[in-house]
Order: sequence, then C-alpha cells, then structure tokens
Amino acid sequence: MARNYEITRIPTIPEGPDGSECLEDTQPPSELFRSIASPPIDASLLKATIDGHECRLPFEVLQRTPTYATIPHLDETSISRQPFQCPAGHCQQLCCLFMFATHVTFDHKDVLVEMLWPDETNTVLVDPHAPDGEDPRCHKLYLVSGKIRGLGDGKHRDKLPFALMSSKFTLNGTRCLLLWITGPDAGGSLRQRYTMEAGRNDPSRLLPYAVAFSGEIVPLHDSQDADVIHRAGAGLVIPEQQLHFLTHNRTKLLEVCVHFYR
Repeated sequence: MARNYEITRIPTIPEGPDGSECLEDTQPPSELFRSIASPPIDASLLKATIDGHECRLPFEVLQRTPTYATIPHLDETSISRQPFQCPAGHCQQLCCLFMFATHVTFDHKDVLVEMLWPDETNTVLVDPHAPDGEDPRCHKLYLVSGKIRGLGDGKHRDKLPFALMSSKFTLNGTRCLLLWITGPDAGGSLRQRYTMEAGRNDPSRLLPYAVAFSGEIVPLHDSQDADVIHRAGAGLVIPEQQLHFLTHNRTKLLEVCVHFYR
C-alpha cells in the first residue's frame, strides 16, 4: 500500500550574495517592542564582599582593609621597651610594656579593663570629685587591638595598653579637672591620636557631650603631672564650675567617651 509524505521546509536565516547568513535581515520577536523598561538596578546589588574586601562587579576592589600582615611587629616600631613608673597615683611600681596590663589588672582592681578596636567608641563613668591625694587617678585601661604584633601573651596578646587618667590642678586661680590618655609612644606622626568627650550622665540632656578634646596621647615615659600635661595641650580641661553643672552639683558621675583613631 502506497503512503504519501508531505515534506515541509523549515525557514532558514536569509543568505547574503556570498552565501553567508544575513543576521541584520532577521526580525526580533515582537514581544521586545512591547516590553516595559526595567527599573534601575540598586547600586548595592552590584557589590559583593570577597575575602573581606568590598567589591563592585566585575570585582573591582573599592577599599582594602588592613590585614594581619600589614600590622607592624613590635620589633619594626620605635616603641620604647624601657621601664617606666606606673602612672596611677602613689604607685611606685616600675613596669615594662609587656607586663603593664597584667600589673593594672592584678594590682589596681578598681581600674576597669576593656578590649576594643580602633574607630570604636567606648563610654565610662568617672567620679571627678575624688580626693586630690589620689591624683593622678587611673580610671580605665583600654587594650587596643589591630595596632601591633608580637606584644604580650594570653588575652593581652597583640594589644596596646592605653590608660584613661585624671587629675586636679589650678589654672588662673580656678580649680580644674584634667583628663588625658597615656600609653606607648611610637614617636612622631605615629603617636596614637584619639578624641575624648565628656558630658552629663543624663538621657534627657540636650547635647550628647558638652566638652571635647582631640589630640595625641601622653607617652608613658613622660611626666604625668597635670600642670605639665596642660602646658603641652595634651588633655581635656574642665573648670570646677562647669564640672558642678555636668555632675548635677555632685549628685551624678561624669560620662566620658573615648575614640581611638587607626
């Protein structure tokens, strides 16, 4: 029995004079002409974080963050390893950089110790009305990471110690409180910089902080005398009258916020 077959030719892409395919003669799907423009892409969708680096597609590194290899080793710095006297008032203990944090932790148990990174802010409450006989007072020891390698061991390893100090002194016949930070000195432009702010310990206050100071630390090997530090312009000075206002006539503590720079 004979069977009939119908062969249908499938359209092909038009050919040029030389027999090549003419893509420009093809017609795109009609749906493309009726499509609606896509909304703009959020710039954040074009970013990715790869190995700790923020990248913009196609993977352009926008900002390089410090790595462990870029943190200097203690041997590569000019930080002094010579002994120094503990800055806390009436403490005659000679300390070295390797044991300073341990000394404060065990021999000055009233001093707060906290670990933090540069660019972090840290707040502490200070009693500015302690007897002058305790000056200079050490209120808090900051163990700052990300600044050094090859220092200390255990929980103090690779952390630079910086102490928040205060002392009373007389300026033009007025009693004042001086606040400053003392710590290891890398020298010159490498000396650690910080910002200190102080204000009322009151959530209803109008301003976050009333007074502020920004500058360099006082090296541990330098004098911790308030008059000397004030003449060097290396601390935050608060006159007694303003201090009474900030502490509600001695009924509250003074709030101090410290921020170390990278």
